[in-house]
Amino acid sequence: MNKLRDRDVIEGRYGLLGSGAQSLSIRGAIYSLSQLLSQIGAEFDDSQPIDGLTLAEGRYVLRYLDGQDQRVVACEFDADFRLICETRADIAEWEGDGSNFTCYSGH
Repeated sequence: MNKLRDRDVIEGRYGLLGSGAQSLSIRGAIYSLSQLLSQIGAEFDDSQPIDGLTLAEGRYVLRYLDGQDQRVVACEFDADFRLICETRADIAEWEGDGSNFTCYSGH
């Protein structure tokens, strides 16, 4: 049986990387991707936001690049910024298809 790659899990659940929004409205407040990184405790020098999505039932996802670990992270959280789940995929899973991670950055 073939095991799904983590990239397939991330894109299967949340869509193509980079296809989400550059800001999210949560409880009436608009948050930039950089603000969301801070809210979920992932604002590091080497973290670069990619996109965000509003999911059903008061859930949200922020996808960002963790430069130190060389991974794309999909961090799902609720309206109180509590982590629900996290999926990580090696950047190498996107390499070879012409990916340029700087184009995913909200900066």
